[in-house]
Amino acid sequence: MRTGIIGASINNGWARGTHISAIEHLNEFELTAVGTSNMESAKKSAEAFHADHDFDNMEDLAQHPDVDMVVVSINVKEHYNAVKAIAPAGKPIYCEWPLGSNTAEALEMQEWAASGQLPNAIGFQARQAPAIQYVKDLLAEGYVGKVLSANLKIFIDGMGGVGDKSTAYLFDRKIGGNLLTFVGGHNLDAFTYMLGDFTALSAVTAQQFPEVELVDIHKIIKKTTDDQILITGKLTNGAAASVHIQGGVKHQTGLTLEIFGDKGTIVLSAPASIQFGSHQLRGAGPTDKELRELTIPDSYYCVPDSLKDDSGFVLNMAQAYRKFSQDILEGTSLTPSFADAVKLHQLLDTVVKAAQTGVRQYL
Repeated sequence: MRTGIIGASINNGWARGTHISAIEHLNEFELTAVGTSNMESAKKSAEAFHADHDFDNMEDLAQHPDVDMVVVSINVKEHYNAVKAIAPAGKPIYCEWPLGSNTAEALEMQEWAASGQLPNAIGFQARQAPAIQYVKDLLAEGYVGKVLSANLKIFIDGMGGVGDKSTAYLFDRKIGGNLLTFVGGHNLDAFTYMLGDFTALSAVTAQQFPEVELVDIHKIIKKTTDDQILITGKLTNGAAASVHIQGGVKHQTGLTLEIFGDKGTIVLSAPASIQFGSHQLRGAGPTDKELRELTIPDSYYCVPDSLKDDSGFVLNMAQAYRKFSQDILEGTSLTPSFADAVKLHQLLDTVVKAAQTGVRQYL
């Protein structure tokens, strides 16, 4: 499947380290076109990644006959324009999360894909992680019995009071890429994917760092995003749930998810946010006296053996690509779609409303 990536610049570390690396490991895909903001970088990037075509115009990339699928891996504020440019070409679209800068944009983008019957996928990389899929199945099989509670904590050093020029957009609420949407979005999606949706929630948000120091250009900017997010609520299975997301932690402790049932316990941990991989998994079932390391069965890997020891970045992306290729060719629904993205945008809106009003929200 000949693939064009909007944002496949040699200066875009995410696209280079995940999308392009994943394609290199999969026989189903070939990188044929790269699109960047200017032709000079496009030509350099195409040469570096051995792509046949370079573009500084998104419509031209999407319409080119040597492009079968288009990937959007650019700043979230440009996602809307990118998908708008791609949709008329009638080709499958893979877009990074967040889908849009806000829910209104996401709804419109989802409608474009639906009306054109375009295969579409949203970049919820965590869902593709073998550990996440395994936990979901363990819960469904009754490994912990009835789920009583689930507690998720994510404490990271970023998105606090320090950044640089390239990350300055993370502190501007209007752009749509921040601690709540990026870290909160990926983690809440994986959380509800494994455990089920919220039926009710309350939330508190706080801004402990009103300003951000951009260290590389020695500039101080005002911050309009939160660096503390606390959510409590109930899930569809009746379990009590709590989520605490904190940025600007001086000594990062990463992620811990504790799931307690009436017959067992599962603990998932990772050094950073959930979509980045490197998951460690422990559990105790009805006959276990203490937590033990859980080995993920090989059946949860659908990538070449060369990627099975990957820390997670490329592994999860390759799993997503391989499943999306099956969706495109066979009409399956193995990858999360723009409709799933809209649902998450709406959940985040509910969190914001709960925090702003102090009123418990029911979903």
